[in-house]
Amino acid sequence: MAPSGPLHALTPEPSKCLKAIHSLCDPVLNANTIANPKSRKKYKYLNFANALIRGRIAHNTPFVRVIPTDLCNLKCSYCFQRSDDPFQMSKEQFSAYLKKAKEHHIGMMTFLGGEPMIWPHLDYAIAEATRANVITDITTNGTRLNAESVDRLGRAGLDFLNISVDGLTTTEVSSKTSVVVKKELLDHLKKAKEKYGMQFRVNSVIHKNNFEEIKQLIEFSKEHEVPISLGYVVPHSHGDHIADPAMYFTKDDTAQLNEIISHIIAKKRAGYPIIDPEEYFTGMHKFLKRENFWSCNYPTRYGWVNITPRGEIRSCTKKMDVMPGFTFLGLTQTKIKALKETLEPMVKTCNKNCYSNCAFDSYFYRTHKVEAMKKLLGIR
Repeated sequence: MAPSGPLHALTPEPSKCLKAIHSLCDPVLNANTIANPKSRKKYKYLNFANALIRGRIAHNTPFVRVIPTDLCNLKCSYCFQRSDDPFQMSKEQFSAYLKKAKEHHIGMMTFLGGEPMIWPHLDYAIAEATRANVITDITTNGTRLNAESVDRLGRAGLDFLNISVDGLTTTEVSSKTSVVVKKELLDHLKKAKEKYGMQFRVNSVIHKNNFEEIKQLIEFSKEHEVPISLGYVVPHSHGDHIADPAMYFTKDDTAQLNEIISHIIAKKRAGYPIIDPEEYFTGMHKFLKRENFWSCNYPTRYGWVNITPRGEIRSCTKKMDVMPGFTFLGLTQTKIKALKETLEPMVKTCNKNCYSNCAFDSYFYRTHKVEAMKKLLGIR
């Protein structure tokens, strides 16, 4: 018999009891889950626009890159953004950094490494940033991606997922093949995009010996409508290891480079979803001649700040350094101004030795407004 009388009004429905029990038993799931992440997008972009405006008129930090760990579960021979330091950012540290970032009107938070997906607090961090209406973005080697982890990232409100993929097979240079080899992973990513609004793309590197693989990745991107970003591998001037010199292009590789450039540009003009501008690919000849033809100002113009696992400031995500005299929690508008002034001559020094496609793309679209608008509107 169903309960009746005065006690009935005090007796919760069984379904509500189950929800309450589930909530108590799984607090982590609830803390890391955003109700309807898609509905947050408009507030995130409004906050982002506000952050950009404030970044132009004041010394704020509209963009923050969080490096919660320098550890990586891979050792790609061309990569120098890793170390064996086991220290990882704690949940409490991250919360303090997010609070500080909000004081400086953050608009976007990127999670890098090392490999950010080995950090145990990633879902929590993304969810907390989402609650603060901050756009989130991670770059991963893809080895930890599966149905469950993709759904977790989506539930936490991740906006952009960048997956590094260097080929269809594992080589001595790189073993990053994830989304290309695991076709079921592509289905999970597309479901997360539809359900949560989580955009995803592939990042790939070009060196002297892998262009046949790159051609296949370009075809993969077209077939599955996955945006792809392509960047040249160049020698680095720091780090504790040196990759095989045979992988780097030199001024003597003009014919090979021209073949690569022609192929990429032809595909791009045919509608393939290649993100980077044509000028990045053609500019490789100028880079090899050490011409001063572009200006990297990632850390100096709008306030990119890179936070190390210990809360220090790193001059660039492509370096494993620490800026003496600066910590993220110690940043004030005066300190941010001083940081930019310190970074400016450093950037000019390393600009000729670096040809980062993400930095070049930012420079290009900032200085070519029409191209930037066409890209924004999806006009080829």
